[in-house]
Amino acid sequence: MSVLRRALLAALLAAPIWAQAADPRPFDAASPRAIDAAHAGKPYVLVLWSLYCEPCRDEMAHWKALRRRYPGVPVVLVSTDSPGERATVVEFLKRYDPGAVESWIFADEYSERVRYAVDPAWRGELPRTYLFDAAHRSEGRSGRFDQRWIEGWLAAQGTQRRK
Repeated sequence: MSVLRRALLAALLAAPIWAQAADPRPFDAASPRAIDAAHAGKPYVLVLWSLYCEPCRDEMAHWKALRRRYPGVPVVLVSTDSPGERATVVEFLKRYDPGAVESWIFADEYSERVRYAVDPAWRGELPRTYLFDAAHRSEGRSGRFDQRWIEGWLAAQGTQRRK
């Protein structure tokens, strides 16, 4: 198989992980491992949010701007809303347009099981951001978007910033 064919096949297999923000994938207890595998050897940002979290709404523009400034660092948005709110989540993402990010929505009505898979110490406070380095060690924080924390972490990763 030629190198070009292998690259095309790999891109096609990875395509679902890069679905548009307005088309969230189902996020269950196995999803954190799938996201880690998709970003093997690379840093990424995981953001947990909800329709009912006002600061989360305000942060969508920050994630879009961050992706523009640091195109090499994926941002993964995970809606903690119930599977029954999928249509509302889709409309929210279209309206607030977080840009070129991966998007997921909790797929289990028993949210505690999913939260535990993300971080056993996380109790559900939102917004919640995790910064994963290339070895996938993470730093997590709850609360509003913290530009200094994120920019400092990105600099420590040696991430290239677009001017």
